Amino acid sequence: MLVPVELRRAGERWCAACRLLPDCAVEAGDPGVALARLRLALEAEIARRLGRDEPLPEFGRGAGTHQIHINLRHLQALAAHQQGRWD
Repeated sequence: MLVPVELRRAGERWCAACRLLPDCAVEAGDPGVALARLRLALEAEIARRLGRDEPLPEFGRGAGTHQIHINLRHLQALAAHQQGRWD
């Protein structure tokens, strides 16, 4: 699944965020590092929501300066595995 994200410069830092999951916003000194950190934050939040049976936002092809590919099947398997560990 492709998640639209925004990358912008803020002074000496780069900010990366997803409007649909605002708690995942990150900063870094390099744009590549900011996008990598955002991907990890997105994967963690999506896996958390899947594990708790919470709905995911409709990502579609929304507005964003970049898109990050997220392997949803992998996160679904991870959430199922984690759920089995806590039951």
